[in-house]
Amino acid sequence: MRNTLLLLLFTLFSFSAIHAEKSWEIDGIKCNLSDDGTLTISGTGDMPYYVHQDDVPWFNDRSKINKVVIEYGVTSIGSHVFHLCLRLTSITIPNSVTSIGDYAFKNCNITSITIPNSVTSIGEKVFMDNLRLTSIIVEKDNPKYDSRDNCNAIIETKSNTLILGCKNTVIPSSVTSIGDYAFFGSDLTSITIPNSVKSIGDYAFFDSDLTSITFKRTSPPEFGEEVFYVVNTSIPIYVPSISIDAYKEALKDFGFSNIQANPKQLFLTGSESYTQNSQVDGAEVSFTRNFTKYWEPLYIPFSLKYEDWKDDFEVARINGIHQYDDNDDGNIDRTILEFVKMKNDDSVIEPNTPYLIKAKTSGKKTISVENTTLYEAKANQIECTTTTESFIFTGLYKKLSVWSIPQFANGKNYAMYEGNLSEEITTLSNIGPYRWYMTRENRNSAYGINNNNTAKEISIRVVGEETTGIANIQHASPNTQTYDLNGRKVNENNLKPGMYVKNGRKVIVK
Repeated sequence: MRNTLLLLLFTLFSFSAIHAEKSWEIDGIKCNLSDDGTLTISGTGDMPYYVHQDDVPWFNDRSKINKVVIEYGVTSIGSHVFHLCLRLTSITIPNSVTSIGDYAFKNCNITSITIPNSVTSIGEKVFMDNLRLTSIIVEKDNPKYDSRDNCNAIIETKSNTLILGCKNTVIPSSVTSIGDYAFFGSDLTSITIPNSVKSIGDYAFFDSDLTSITFKRTSPPEFGEEVFYVVNTSIPIYVPSISIDAYKEALKDFGFSNIQANPKQLFLTGSESYTQNSQVDGAEVSFTRNFTKYWEPLYIPFSLKYEDWKDDFEVARINGIHQYDDNDDGNIDRTILEFVKMKNDDSVIEPNTPYLIKAKTSGKKTISVENTTLYEAKANQIECTTTTESFIFTGLYKKLSVWSIPQFANGKNYAMYEGNLSEEITTLSNIGPYRWYMTRENRNSAYGINNNNTAKEISIRVVGEETTGIANIQHASPNTQTYDLNGRKVNENNLKPGMYVKNGRKVIVK
């Protein structure tokens, strides 16, 4: 009986010893390996960086680790810390981590890994020989910690994460450098390198199956040695359209021959025509123009939210046409084109629509937006009408040809210069793309404008708040005056059958 009891105690002790938890504490970082194979790392600050994998405290226990949980507060993943953890298949990284050290996941069997947008540096050979890695997951806007930039490309959305297939990998836009051998031996077929990446280390994409590479940065990053060694040099390399020559020079030693403009990354300027003939979704667009201190016309092929322009610009939209008979003689003396400032959080600049814009400070400025829809070039129009006239605002995506403007007998065509309307559309260079011009047409005559019934002065007024919609003729004494459709004042007590305007309303006399 005693021998049986001793054997039982020995068996329990041995079982407990085999499955006992282990703990380490290094420079304030606590590490606990539970009996189910979960390594939990907690604390505040950086994990240690080890020169050799056998210096890692749990190196002799690496075969027991199948899951790693790093808690919020840890700010880095040290070099070699999970090197040769062959059973490691799952890891959680919080967005307090800003860097991943060299060889951190080399020779693991991770199938999926989450990299938060807080990470700014990926070390050397981080994923080297990690052949089971099939997806990289980048978290999106985790409200528990902070609000981070969204990822650059979405393949599939699940809850609050963006799933990025490893074979079509997008590096988080917070990463500024890619270390030596970072993706050595990984099964990549295409990759997007964000604008934030300034350098790519030696052999970073050595022996990968890349079929395309996209660079977002306008100036090429600094390349190390043999970055694309044993990569097919005929694959397409997509770069910003304004940077093709720079990338040809930077990549010439790697032998790439197919460097072309990225169709989803456009750089528009106020001097070059826009000729896009089809819609592009998920585009990244930058619009650059020299702005003055005056209100200027704006006509662009993509939409902007209030937050995209509020810091540098004011924008106003067309609100209506107001006409005045100041001396009460039956003729229109003033026509005011009224625009209203857009200053609400839900305000949106719609594509292919005329607006006014004014920079808060003059000079060359750029408006940029990501993941937007770029619409085809169309000269759309907005028409505002009064009782007698139509005012037509037409957008432009190329320099104006005077012969392309509809000409009305005795009519006028207007463009804007230094905040005022001008009738100087006489040469091909007077008005450029991404602007609009205005024409006016008499609604009651097939022979053009009746000069006896047109304003001597046409001006623009920008108001701070929305007032009224498109107005009919407004007079100094609207309650006591009646006009025919040509704008002439008539005796309301002796009206012939026909249509008239009284108090801003149409009246029919039978």
